Amino acid sequence: MEKLRAIFVKIQNISCNLIALCMVLMMSVIFIQTMTRYVVFYSIPWSEELSRYLYVTLTLVGVNIAISRRQLVRIDIIDNYLKGVALKRLNIIRAVLTLVICIIFFYSSFGMIDVSQYQTSPAMGISMQIMYSILGLGFLMSSIASLFELYDAFNNENKE
Repeated sequence: MEKLRAIFVKIQNISCNLIALCMVLMMSVIFIQTMTRYVVFYSIPWSEELSRYLYVTLTLVGVNIAISRRQLVRIDIIDNYLKGVALKRLNIIRAVLTLVICIIFFYSSFGMIDVSQYQTSPAMGISMQIMYSILGLGFLMSSIASLFELYDAFNNENKE
């Protein structure tokens, strides 16, 4: 299991670099769009669409990192109130729910990829299959991260 985790951590490091690249590109495109709109008085037609797609990409690719680092939204009062076995059971329930939701969205992405083969984006003209494939990839990686979290939750429960 630890070898698989090491491979997944390497993939996540690549994901972090992709997220950084998306952020730099998105900021550059928005800056150029702002400058051309207010200085040159010309609006670049594809800039809003590209920045939106980059934002979606960095969000979907980054969710698995948030799962692995336990940075998802939680209610602290519950975590601080529960101790011992009750907290571990809550963590197992959270991991199972996260896994189920990620698997449902991953499975649903196949239908969207199939349907979108005839669609192109309005301004840039790229195939929408690319965007829906990114959606599937993001939820696949999130499912894997959730599996590791579920394994850790069970493993920690068995230690005590």
